[in-house]
Amino acid sequence: MIRLCCQIIEVFIKDHLTPLRKTHLRVLMKRTVLFLAILLASVGCANHPMDKPATLTSTTPTDPPAKKISVLFTQALSDPAGKEVRILTVDYPPGVTSAAHRHPGSIFAYVLEGDVLCQVEGQPLKTYHVGDIWYEYPQQLHQVSGNASSTKPAKLLVFFLTEAGKPIVLPEK
Repeated sequence: MIRLCCQIIEVFIKDHLTPLRKTHLRVLMKRTVLFLAILLASVGCANHPMDKPATLTSTTPTDPPAKKISVLFTQALSDPAGKEVRILTVDYPPGVTSAAHRHPGSIFAYVLEGDVLCQVEGQPLKTYHVGDIWYEYPQQLHQVSGNASSTKPAKLLVFFLTEAGKPIVLPEK
C-alpha cells in the first residue's frame, strides 16, 4: 500500500506539479507524506463512528456550475479490496461557495491557491490558507465550503479514498 501511494505521488508530481515553485513543492511533498500517514491510519479505523456504511440518497453530483472539479488520478486498491483513491483538484472562482454536502469516502484536502472557508460537522468555521490541510470522515456533513475571497480564485488538491465507483459529492437535503 505504501509503495502504491509513493507511486501515485511520483506520477502526480511528475505530471502535474512541475510548474510549482521549488519551495512550494517541498512543502507539498512533506504534507503529502502526512496525508498518506493519515490515509493509512484511516483505513485501519473501521470502527470509527463516522465510518459506518453509507446510505446513498443520490448518485449524481450537483455542484454549482461555477465550481470546477478535475479528477487527476483514480487507482483501484487491492488492499482493502473494492476501494479506490482519487486525486482531484477543486477550483473555486472568486466568491463561489458550495451547497452543504457529504462525501461517501475519506477526504484529505490541501490548499494549493487562495483561501478556503470550510466548516465540517462538529467543527467551527475555519479559513484555510495555502499549504493548510484538513480531513473529512466518510459521510461527515460539509456545511460550508467555498472561496473566502471575492476577488481571487482558490484551488484545492484533494485525496479521496472511497468505494470504487461511488460519487464524489452527495448533496445534503
